[in-house]
Amino acid sequence: MVSDRAESTAQNAPLVDADRAALDFFREATNATTLAALTESFARAAGAAGFSRGTCYHVATPGQPVAMRQLFGWNLGGWGRHYAESKLSRYDPAVQAVFTSPSAFTWREIEERAPKSGKQVFEQARAFNARGGLVVPIHGPLGDVMGVTLISENDQEFDHHTRMNMQVAATIFASRGLALSEIEREVSTDPGLSRREIQCVFWINEGKTDWEIGRILGISEDTVAFHLKNAKTKLGVARRSQIPIAAWLRGVLLDERA
Repeated sequence: MVSDRAESTAQNAPLVDADRAALDFFREATNATTLAALTESFARAAGAAGFSRGTCYHVATPGQPVAMRQLFGWNLGGWGRHYAESKLSRYDPAVQAVFTSPSAFTWREIEERAPKSGKQVFEQARAFNARGGLVVPIHGPLGDVMGVTLISENDQEFDHHTRMNMQVAATIFASRGLALSEIEREVSTDPGLSRREIQCVFWINEGKTDWEIGRILGISEDTVAFHLKNAKTKLGVARRSQIPIAAWLRGVLLDERA
């Protein structure tokens, strides 16, 4: 009897943790004053549900041509750049499905009935360790079509409870994120990052440590830390994890590998 109860508790632990993280996000989203803080909070909630990356994007406005553009997100790295540079949104069946789907759906559900060009999008995603995804369609009151895609490193099924939690959280993330990004665009000024600071910020976004960045750029680990401290001050953020998001919003997160 004790063994059965312990096993049941262990099985329910991930669900309890995910619920707690989602509730924390619901509370924190209302009080978030920056997009970076909102994104960090949502990333924790999504992470507890099994998602390691995410993005919010705009697909269409009534009376205008359909043109997908990324708005904000986290940890997209190489897959995000490849997706944009290869213009995969033209073939992505998940983007097409946000127009007609009333609720969240998985990549697996869409891939099963996608044409060959659509299946190739998911094949390319898997090459970047993006193996599973949950897409939340968001239809604005004025007819705007948006979506939030949450990406998992595992090709897993997501139960109804997880879908509902993430659908509510993603909708809040999108609406609150749009409001905060508008405010920040109005008050933002050029942070004046140096080229070396931008290079360090870029490699943080790629998941590199200070030591690894130093090896890449040919500078010491202490010098990397110095540049990142300056970048935090200039971007107005308190934590290292917030630097790439703030830099992206200011238009200074560039591909600095060249």
